[in-house]
Amino acid sequence: MSEARGVIMRRVLREHRAWFWPLAVLMAVNLVAVVAGVVPLSRSVGSAETRAASAAADAVTADSELKAAKLARDGRDTATRELAVFYRDVLPANVAAARRLLQLRVAQLARTHEVTFTRSVATPEQIRGSALARLQADITMVGRYRDVRAFLYELETAKDFVVVDSIVLAEGEDSSAPLDLTLVVSTYYKADVDVP
Repeated sequence: MSEARGVIMRRVLREHRAWFWPLAVLMAVNLVAVVAGVVPLSRSVGSAETRAASAAADAVTADSELKAAKLARDGRDTATRELAVFYRDVLPANVAAARRLLQLRVAQLARTHEVTFTRSVATPEQIRGSALARLQADITMVGRYRDVRAFLYELETAKDFVVVDSIVLAEGEDSSAPLDLTLVVSTYYKADVDVP
């Protein structure tokens, strides 16, 4: 059977020789065109698809970085506004306002709680590398324990910006005598507004 096939093929080639050689040349040219043109183009297309996928991933990354940058900018703007409000509305405006807060306001608060304001010494201090300055006051008072406790509670929970640095309670000469209270408090103010 395979011999018969071979005979048939030889006969077909002999009878159609005029068509066979041009067809063989055309197939060889087609094969060369595929190898020389299509294979490099398919590689180029594959490379372009890889670059497109990389560009799409870079675009997603850039978009997320842009969103993060916008959030950081908005957070910075919010913090700047809140800091300006803090400087304007919470902190004393200058050293004179800070003195009024630490000496006059604390004395008034002590008086409302029946704690006797004995003396106060306030010392301004520049803070190195900061736009703020600090005013610290050593305050001496005398009062009963429950009055001192109520005074300290109201001082620490008041809306005024007063930092209680230290509290020293000393017992009087006998147990019925009022307590001696030494209080170190401080507040801050913008140094560039009013330098003492």
